[in-house]
Amino acid sequence: MKEKIIDFLLEIADPSIVLRVKREILKNISNEEENELLNKIIPQKNVQTILQSQKPDGWFGNHFHGQSVKFGAGMYDNMEVGLRYLAEKGFPPENEIVKKAVNSFLLKSRSDYAVYRFNNPKPPATDYSYTAFGLYFIICSLIVRAGHEFSFPENENIDINHDVDFSFKTFANVINYESPDDAIETHRRKANFKQGVLWPCMYDLKVLAHSKGWRSEINVSLLADTVSHLLSFPQTGVDVYTYINGQFYAPCWAFIYNSIFNGTVRDFDTLELFARCGIVKQAAALKMKYDELLSLVDENLYLNIAVDKRKDFKWGPYYGFAIEENWKNEVKIQCDLLFRILMIMHYTGD
Repeated sequence: MKEKIIDFLLEIADPSIVLRVKREILKNISNEEENELLNKIIPQKNVQTILQSQKPDGWFGNHFHGQSVKFGAGMYDNMEVGLRYLAEKGFPPENEIVKKAVNSFLLKSRSDYAVYRFNNPKPPATDYSYTAFGLYFIICSLIVRAGHEFSFPENENIDINHDVDFSFKTFANVINYESPDDAIETHRRKANFKQGVLWPCMYDLKVLAHSKGWRSEINVSLLADTVSHLLSFPQTGVDVYTYINGQFYAPCWAFIYNSIFNGTVRDFDTLELFARCGIVKQAAALKMKYDELLSLVDENLYLNIAVDKRKDFKWGPYYGFAIEENWKNEVKIQCDLLFRILMIMHYTGD
């Protein structure tokens, strides 16, 4: 099936998918061919929306954390989605547009409201020990996704090594809890993490999926054990908040109480992140989900899964799946789905 998917995508898919298949899967692409494919990707509408929003210092658009009507930022022309989308489209780390965008983080203070549109954090909100709160992991996840984990310059505001290590610790710490109730308390009838609890969220997973600095045989095995433990917890559907100075903040997709997988195409995105961590075959629940997704593909490479064209095509700070430009064509949806299946297979080791 893997070879059939590769042949299908190389013949029919968007140039960005062709580029990534040749670079990541086949590991056989010349500089000339990569540049030819990039030259086909650059004129595309969504890519142009991002590129035309880039400011002289490299920043994309007028907002950081996704789109904002208030600040005039659309689905793609904002810093978080813009940089991640270009990486997903196949723009390499050494691309001047990408390098300029990554380096723009060096020019910004985390307390710069005009840039991040977040209120200036004050202690204890600046403390990493508050679960899934603040800009730390969002920024790190973007830098490592763009391929600059080891080339990002040392500076006083952003420490990539620290953030990668901390994201690993948020997962590793879960093994110390017999039940999620041990990590949670209640204020004003809302469940929230106890102060000092380290617990992973989607950004921590993104950081680990695209970074290398945490990887060792011992750490990968520990992460697999932790995720297995995490997936054994009950799924009650209760939202769990971070509680700071009397305020409730909603962590980004905290892996507690709510299901990690929801039976939609977003499962492809989530499982790909786990696959990139190298733990799918070691964690029984992930292996089960992996087998389930593969079973959706029939001998003709059609997938038996419902797709909401409007919802699943959209990009936002937490999710982005489509790198085909046009989902009016059913074959293009098929290309996006098969591409994610292929990525999952590859990083799972099949």
